[in-house]
Amino acid sequence: MTDYLLLLLRLTIDMIAAQLFFDSFFSRKKQRIGPIAMILVSAFCASVILYFMPGRLVAAASILVFFLFHWLTHASPMNYRIYFAVIFYAMGCVVDNLVYTGYLSLNQWQYQSLVANYYVNAVLGIISHGMVFLICVAILRVRRVNPIDLSNGRLYTIPTALSAICAGMVFYLNGCYRNGQIAVGPLFVCAVFVAVFDIAAIFLVSWIEQTSRARADSLSLQAQVKAQSEGIEALSAANAAQRKMTHDFRAHLEVLSALLHQNETQKARDYIQKLHDEQNERLFYVNTHHASIDAILNQKTRIAQNHGIDVQFQVNDLSGLQVNPVDITVVISNLMDNAIEACDQLEIENRQIHIKAVLEDEFFFSIRNTSLPVTVHNNSVATTKKDTLLHGYGLQNVKTILSRYDSLFGIDYKDGWFLAYLEIAETRRS
Repeated sequence: MTDYLLLLLRLTIDMIAAQLFFDSFFSRKKQRIGPIAMILVSAFCASVILYFMPGRLVAAASILVFFLFHWLTHASPMNYRIYFAVIFYAMGCVVDNLVYTGYLSLNQWQYQSLVANYYVNAVLGIISHGMVFLICVAILRVRRVNPIDLSNGRLYTIPTALSAICAGMVFYLNGCYRNGQIAVGPLFVCAVFVAVFDIAAIFLVSWIEQTSRARADSLSLQAQVKAQSEGIEALSAANAAQRKMTHDFRAHLEVLSALLHQNETQKARDYIQKLHDEQNERLFYVNTHHASIDAILNQKTRIAQNHGIDVQFQVNDLSGLQVNPVDITVVISNLMDNAIEACDQLEIENRQIHIKAVLEDEFFFSIRNTSLPVTVHNNSVATTKKDTLLHGYGLQNVKTILSRYDSLFGIDYKDGWFLAYLEIAETRRS
């Protein structure tokens, strides 16, 4: 009974530490019961499982316990639950190994003597689990509850593999020590090395995240520059065309006036038809009374029509929109680029884009385009491009910008149509 209570105490500390560790990277789920109750229930269930588990299966069972706890308490994809369950378990292993081997090295004890001394063994166990708790508190404070970037899950296999290697090295070295193949002094040195290696793996998680965020910010900045350049290009083209029309307008009026003065009605009609035929490109496809949105929509629509894509609009007066013009331009530019790229993969007769931009109590924008089948998961779509590190940031840029506002964003695919929609409240986040 005493052994079980000690196991329950250790697992309770572990669950508290795991809660803090997962809090450092992920957002919590909404639960019917409080976090303390969840920790206690999880610790009790885990203690029952591990108490009766054969020794050779304890490692796998422990990882499963932390995986399930992560699944119950935090919102994250399946692969991340596995990754961080392994990382957390490995951290516990190396810290536990460091505490025990350090004590053996300082006191020159044999492993059998330590196992036989119940009270020393219990105290060392509580110390090691307490150290894991303190490490998790430090990680949480350093990260300041900054959610992890979920866009490049495969990169996190590297620190996960390093953590698994550390745990494997702990088991291997302890086996060598119990079999008399290594002395306690070298064992402690190895334990320190493994602990440093495992801590480096944890730091690698944050480094990968920082690198990913920096890359996303860089690409977002590039998208802003691209969108602004396209907006300037659209306005310049429209102004140039308008100046040309103004310059030619007087000449056209003089020709028509002369024809009508000479009663050449049919020639006047033919001249008007000729002018109509030559006007094969509209200056403005849409007018929302919002300069930035009009510029990017007209520019992208001109590109889309050059690709044989039919573009249709449903808009109203957006002149009162308070969203930062650069932000909304980048958002629309990315969504339009994605829609045009998707339509380019279809036969020309099937290329369609439907755009809705309406400002009422809130600003609503949606873009619906024909598309080949895609898989939508967790509000993201898997890219089909070979270089997944440099592509797939269109939607990520949109999400990054919309996170600055009180907004809603979603995507969906159904019956050959891809839909992206967003809603922004008029109140800017402080």
